[in-house]
Amino acid sequence: MIRLLPNAVLFGFPLLIIAANPLEQSFAYKKEMIIFFIASFFLYILGYQDMKYFFVVITILVFCCCYFNYVIGSDLLRFNISIIIFYALLSFSSFVMVLNHHLPTQIDRLRSMLIGGELILQSPSGITANVFSFGYQIAALTSFAIIATTIFKQKKIVLLLVLGVSGYVILYGMNRSALVAVGCAVMFFWMLYYRFKVVIIFGLLAALAFGFRTTIEELSSGRKQNILSKNERGQEGNREDLMAENIKILADNPYGLIFEGKTWDEVAGRNPVFKIGAQGLVTSHNAYLMFVTYLGVVVGGILLFFIYQKIVKITWFAIHHLRDKDYALLVCLCFSFMAISINALFHNEWLLGSGCGPTLFLYFSVLHLYNIKTNNADLVKIL
Repeated sequence: MIRLLPNAVLFGFPLLIIAANPLEQSFAYKKEMIIFFIASFFLYILGYQDMKYFFVVITILVFCCCYFNYVIGSDLLRFNISIIIFYALLSFSSFVMVLNHHLPTQIDRLRSMLIGGELILQSPSGITANVFSFGYQIAALTSFAIIATTIFKQKKIVLLLVLGVSGYVILYGMNRSALVAVGCAVMFFWMLYYRFKVVIIFGLLAALAFGFRTTIEELSSGRKQNILSKNERGQEGNREDLMAENIKILADNPYGLIFEGKTWDEVAGRNPVFKIGAQGLVTSHNAYLMFVTYLGVVVGGILLFFIYQKIVKITWFAIHHLRDKDYALLVCLCFSFMAISINALFHNEWLLGSGCGPTLFLYFSVLHLYNIKTNNADLVKIL
């Protein structure tokens, strides 16, 4: 009977026994829960017509909100410990991925056990059933590690080591979108943090790539599994073509498929771009585009605005406090969330999905740390 309970209920809610002082007198995340509930209802109940997935997403959402509101509350120490455990688990998942390259059969059994006995769909990967979900873990972990090493002013040798390990994890993580996502987030951060000095960094990275061009060519043409050889083999369809066709479908159905009484199969079924061999009908692999396609430009756009409004505001605040030690962790979390948000441009899973790994946790981590910091600042002003 216990095995039938979702993992969030089985392992999460017992933590409420050690509840801390809440952040506010009332529940701190009522608005977020309402917005997420409405968006999930439209997408999964009316759009995909998948009630099971809807309840999975809502269960994870409720647990996440309750964990931050009651278990962490206003305790900054508990928050910091939670973040350490969170990224330690992502690091362990990456370690499992590395082992999966060398011991595929044994590690696949371990992976299945670690995710509750689910069937392993793709390998090599970490503590996920498929490579795509693991990409979110890579994006969150490596972007956080590189930015944290920079902003906490670690020695150059430490930064080089972190860059090397992150590059290794991305290379063998079999997820090209994670490379793009981490690259965009880290480069944007470096441009803001180092300003004109960033030209030197980019020059050194280019020289390094040129120096190891022979090794890169061997990785691209060899039989080893990595994102370079994967790109050469062209294992997946052209994402640009898929997104372009999806935009055409959206242009033909601007009010959304669910409001026009259509399904994705109906509008994309006869389009050869969405047919890839035995896989059958696929999507554009762009979570935001698919969300707006189902809900329409107006409803989908409004919901996306309310979902990301506060996150964008906090990220803008963090950018203006890049060199403030009090907000160093907030900066790292914001850019880590930025990386996985970019990653969702190339996959179906995102903030409203159960397979997007750390996305939802990071979303509420950013909100919660900002709330703790601003509440403490207000208290100091009063005193």
